[in-house]
Amino acid sequence: MNTRQAHIAFWFAILTLAACGDPSDPSRIAPPSFAVGGVGRPVVLVNPNMKGSGTATTIQEGIDMVDRGGKVLVLPGTYDEAIVIDKGLTLEGLGGESGPVVVSPSGTVGAAIHVATPDPVTIRGLSVRYTGTRGLFGDGVVDLTVERVSVVAVSPPLGVTGLISVINDAPTTGRARAVVRESSVDGSLPSAPSPPFAQIFGITVAGDIDARLEGNVIRRTGGACVWVRMSNDLGAETNADVLHNDLDECYPLGRAGGILVGSAAGVVPSPTHPVTATGIVNIAGNTIRNSSASCLASTAINYEFYTGRIERNRIVNVVQDCAASTPRNLQGAIWVGSLRGFPPAAPAVRFNDLVGNAHAGLRIGANQSAALDASCNWWGSPSGPSGAGTGTGDAVVVEAGATTPVMTPFATAPIAGTDATGC
Repeated sequence: MNTRQAHIAFWFAILTLAACGDPSDPSRIAPPSFAVGGVGRPVVLVNPNMKGSGTATTIQEGIDMVDRGGKVLVLPGTYDEAIVIDKGLTLEGLGGESGPVVVSPSGTVGAAIHVATPDPVTIRGLSVRYTGTRGLFGDGVVDLTVERVSVVAVSPPLGVTGLISVINDAPTTGRARAVVRESSVDGSLPSAPSPPFAQIFGITVAGDIDARLEGNVIRRTGGACVWVRMSNDLGAETNADVLHNDLDECYPLGRAGGILVGSAAGVVPSPTHPVTATGIVNIAGNTIRNSSASCLASTAINYEFYTGRIERNRIVNVVQDCAASTPRNLQGAIWVGSLRGFPPAAPAVRFNDLVGNAHAGLRIGANQSAALDASCNWWGSPSGPSGAGTGTGDAVVVEAGATTPVMTPFATAPIAGTDATGC
């Protein structure tokens, strides 16, 4: 076979692969739109060792070359570049036996990958290694799917940073959508660190957004592993499903160790700044650990506002005796309520395994005026919860002024990993 025939055969294989790639979840992400045509190519191959005939040597060059709604397929290698995606496309690494596709910009960057388009963008199969403010950043009204992506912070700077962030703070002219699934996120902090260290959050979604965070592994962050927050004007609609994630070594400074649901740190309600936000935030099927027994984790789930479900989570030995209260929460595996003047939250807290947590398995803030459904949880003892309960398991603590939740019936054995609909 001559060189020209070999090149044609190679491109036929690439186009076949592009046509057979994994589709995005149609229930969450709209199909790519080809309504606005361009002069680019439907598929561009990025190969750092060959240029021409529809190939690019850098990922950014491939993005610039591809048509809207097309695919940029990246061969294995390390790419020293910060990337901006300003059109709808699929960016996919073709890693395998030849090695991974690594995006590793040198120096301190604002974002290793910056998505700034309302058109659907899928990022799949990449590894991101960066030093700077953000690893992967969806900015404003975006429609972003992240699948099988690894993001690692390398010597993160002091201050507030984020590994994967999709931020659509009001006022905006539309809603953002984000799906992050089957990905690995690592803040690369050492085990049981002591401040000062980077307050780096794992996955953050904020503002007017519909988000699904599912099946991710998050480790060694200097803030919450997952942060779902309202917009800074306290007026957005924020909906999120946080499902089946594996969280460990989340070292917060004044925040929840595992999953934080609420507002930004310095944004609190006042007579001139009322809360008009709405939303449903479901936290289900997650495993939250504190394997280094750090004193920094005051809670595993901090649910300051919204309605939804906290169900089928495993929270074992997260909150230690040495854990301290914070301006945002009091110690407990699950904290529901606000110390900062927010209206009551309204989640159902059911079918969770809450075992070995000091201070409380469930703690209810003084602003919680309605009784929450906290039945069918496993508290680590067949006799049920201690504290406001009558058993010997993890405690239910009800702050003065709050309404005691409904705790019975309770599970008499671990229940989070079952399909039980009652106990």
